[in-house]
Amino acid sequence: MRVSIVTPSYNQAQFLEETILSVLEQDYPDIEYVVVDESTDCSAEIARRYEARLDRLIVREKSGQAAAINEGFRHTDGELMAYLNSDDTLLPGAVSEMAAEFEANPELVMVYGDALYTDADSKETGYLTSRVWDPPLMVRDCDNHVVQPSSMWTRRAWEEAGPFDPGGYYFFDFEFYLRLSVLGPVKRVPRPWSTYRAHAASKSGDPFGKARDWLRFADAFLPSDRLPADLRPYARQGRSSARIQAGNDMYGELELGSARRWLWEGLFLYPWNLSWRSLSLALRSLLPRAVIRRLRGLRGARRG
Repeated sequence: MRVSIVTPSYNQAQFLEETILSVLEQDYPDIEYVVVDESTDCSAEIARRYEARLDRLIVREKSGQAAAINEGFRHTDGELMAYLNSDDTLLPGAVSEMAAEFEANPELVMVYGDALYTDADSKETGYLTSRVWDPPLMVRDCDNHVVQPSSMWTRRAWEEAGPFDPGGYYFFDFEFYLRLSVLGPVKRVPRPWSTYRAHAASKSGDPFGKARDWLRFADAFLPSDRLPADLRPYARQGRSSARIQAGNDMYGELELGSARRWLWEGLFLYPWNLSWRSLSLALRSLLPRAVIRRLRGLRGARRG
């Protein structure tokens, strides 16, 4: 089975070569690899060094990560599909192992595994464990159990559940996973297939962008018919969980107006989501910013 892999590239020049080589050096015999570069740094120059070994290099103006991935896949025809961001890598043998799962069980629509955390210097810093496939729980908690760079799905899943929402910032892959949940079995394999890089410029470290996308996910996706019918009974709780998550992110940044609004909206929307932590954050969001800074300082002094 041919495997199509797309790398969306945007201003990650220091990591891009490592990402590209991690795909080109896989031992699987039939990989179709497309890089879509929308950078303003020297990433395109790096990608061009490997253009002869790529199936396609697309250099274009910025349209966003989801749109770039969609464009890349538009030029592929593999039976299996995956995408790898330009700051992550595939571990040796990963593609062969993922493809073998589909060969062993042709009914599968997706497989996913774990990952190794790495830092900006490619040093391993921890282990990222994926979690059991449970779409109702994923909706209720607004929590993606899939480690994205260690996931692979079928062309049929993409044709029926894709493409990614180009308006999405962080959770467009989560939406796709939920949509394909009704198409067939999904298998989790508890072994690392990729590295997941945590660094200053990564999206996972952008609380403002994530908070905005929590709300888009809650208000544009969960109430829509894009959410499979089997999962819609859990949408209200999921919308509450998303607001609490966004409020938590904003509280961490001392954006207390937004934190206060989203935390309390979340609790009123689905009161059974009340926990000691969510109530504590909602109450603390009512305090003046100076008081919270002082409380944080006191906590830090005690820990020191």
